[in-house]
Amino acid sequence: MTNLIWQLRQWARRLGAGGLAGLGLLAGALLLQGVQVSSVQRAVAAQHERLAALHVTTARPAAPAPVPFNPLAELPPAGAAAQQIGELERLARAHGFDLPRGQYSVSPLAATPLQRWQLVLPVVTSYPALHAFIAAALERQPNLTLDELKLKRDRIESGELQAELHLSLFMEATP
Repeated sequence: MTNLIWQLRQWARRLGAGGLAGLGLLAGALLLQGVQVSSVQRAVAAQHERLAALHVTTARPAAPAPVPFNPLAELPPAGAAAQQIGELERLARAHGFDLPRGQYSVSPLAATPLQRWQLVLPVVTSYPALHAFIAAALERQPNLTLDELKLKRDRIESGELQAELHLSLFMEATP
């Protein structure tokens, strides 16, 4: 042990004060670098773990895509047209008037699996009752459209008006 101490003193004498200061600074720099590198290595390891977790989550099979809404699938079959027209008659009675016999025609829509029922209904009622009937019918039957509305009043002071409703009822054609 004494030999080691004697060797260190010899080296210190040869290096001098400047060499010892440089050696001390080198040791401090190595110690500081070791501390800094270890903290950076821990941060890099944490980033690698997060990256691996992200790879795992993206590697999972994706949930099946939601089926898009198809309004044509919601249409009633062609055999339900009589029920739909009966519903229109019930709605008219609920709003204070009757639907006399109208004109009905059925035609297939080209290049689609649909049938279009065209209804022409003459109506004699007040404007508020007619407005409420149309709003209720369109709300309850999403496959019903108002194509045309003709209004006629004999005299301006008359409370009743004569209307002609042109409606279309879309149904799914039976194969």
